[in-house]
Amino acid sequence: MEDEESRPPAPRKNPDLVGHEWAERRFLDAWNGGRLPHAWLITGPRGIGKATLAFRMARFVLSGGGGEDGLFGPQ
Repeated sequence: MEDEESRPPAPRKNPDLVGHEWAERRFLDAWNGGRLPHAWLITGPRGIGKATLAFRMARFVLSGGGGEDGLFGPQ
């Protein structure tokens, strides 16, 4: 059984997202081009950061496209 400290933070609070640079770039290209689709399919094996990526994308859109903490939250 895992204890609370050994588990990663919840996706909405996780500051770390590794290996999703391509997805972030695609998202930003769509945003900057004014062609953000109505939906994104985020797929892959469990534990790779899909929910964390989705929360970051939502936070970015809801903030109007940016913020003081960097593009997708604290870097």
